[in-house]
Order: sequence, then C-alpha cells, then structure tokens
Amino acid sequence: MIAGLFWPLLSGAIGLGLWQGLVWAFNVPSFLLPGPWQILLTIFQQWPYLLAQLGITMAAAGLGLLISVALGLAAGAAIASSRLVDRMMTPWLVIAHAIPKVVIAPLFLVWFGFGLQSEVFFVVAFTFFPVIVNTVTGLKSADPEQLLMVRAMGATPAQVLHKIQFPSALASICAGIKLAVTLAPVGAVIGEFVASNAGLGHLLIRAVGDMDTPLAFAAVTVFSIFGVLLWRAAEWVERRVLPWHPSQRDSFLLRDAST
Repeated sequence: MIAGLFWPLLSGAIGLGLWQGLVWAFNVPSFLLPGPWQILLTIFQQWPYLLAQLGITMAAAGLGLLISVALGLAAGAAIASSRLVDRMMTPWLVIAHAIPKVVIAPLFLVWFGFGLQSEVFFVVAFTFFPVIVNTVTGLKSADPEQLLMVRAMGATPAQVLHKIQFPSALASICAGIKLAVTLAPVGAVIGEFVASNAGLGHLLIRAVGDMDTPLAFAAVTVFSIFGVLLWRAAEWVERRVLPWHPSQRDSFLLRDAST
C-alpha cells in the first residue's frame, strides 16, 4: 500500500513545487494566483471557519444522497419488476436527466425556498439518476434460467426480487451509489451558489467576490479532500458488502502482492 502511494505523492510534490516556484519567480500577486504555501497557511488560519462550512455542505450532501438512494432503489425495483411502469417512467426520467441542473437552480429556489431544503433537493437532482439506472440494470441482469425456475415453483414477484434479482444486482447498485457519492458534494456546492448563505459553495462565491483568492483556493482544497475521503469511504463499504465480487478479490490479490 505504501509503495502504491509513493508515485502519486512524488508527482504531487513535484507539481506543487513547480507551482510554488513559478509564483515566486514571476512574483504573481496572491489575488491572481496564490502559491501552495499561502493556501496551506490560509487553511490553518481559517480551519474552524472552513470546518464549519464543510459541515453544512456535508449535511446537505448526506441528506440528499440518502433520499436519492431510497428513491432510486424503490423506483428501480418498480421499473425492473413491471414492463408497464418501465414504459411509463423511463422516458420521463431520461428527459429529466437531460435538463441541465444549473438551469433549474433558480426554480428550486422558488419551489423550496432559501436554505438547506433547496440544497438537499439539488443534491437529489444530481444523484438520483445514477442510482436508478444502475439499479434497473442490475435487477434486469439476473439469470433468466433462475428466474424461470423460481417462478415455475410458485415464487411471488416480491420473493423473486428479494431472493434472486436483488443479490445479483448488488455490484451494479454499489457502482451507482459510488457515482452518486462523488456527485452529491458537487450538487450541494452548486445549490449553495444560488440558494444558501452558508457552506463551502457560498464561501467560494464570497471569497471570489472579495478577491480573497487564497481563501477560495483553500475552500476548493478542503472540498477536494472531502470528495476523496467520501470516495474512499464508499470503496470501503463496497468491499464489506461485496467481498466475493471478482473486482474486490482482484484488489485483495494485488494489494497482497504489493506488500
């Protein structure tokens, strides 16, 4: 594992060093492009404030993600279980997904008001589609012979869904949730651009308006670290849920070989 981190850390250190060197060499003003060292100092100096704003963004992202997962699993199960529901819902889901989310941001402000509720629904708009698409894909990929056999034995649609389709769809569902996890903070921040006076998105807009570029870069850095940690957490959960999956088994083998 340590060996696997060496090259990314080395390339990152080289890139940051070149960035800092160019800022010093050309005496670039901080309002135009701060150096990594100044950004790091800003993070340490503003850490309590940045952490408080991150907490607001995390709350909106987490609530929206939970709603998306619940709705996506339920709607995906309905679409996969009923051809009529599939024909009725799928075209409208595609149309809704095709609408740029930034375009409807002002409408969310009108419908849900100013504050956390608009951010949550904006996160749902960003994350719902990956969950439902991967859920439907996974549920429909169940072995047809198994489905015919259990139906011939008198299994109800609910039993077929619970015993056959859902277990075979777990890998696809986890992939959709992992994608939604990466999109949830993005949706929260964009929602904060237009419908909130708190959070990292609002902080970024205010810092840019005040020409406080080091604080803006600090907010982006904290947001990036938060996104990476969310992705790693989703991978950890996936390994616990799907230890038998070939991709997880391969990763274990690779990790053992590297150590």
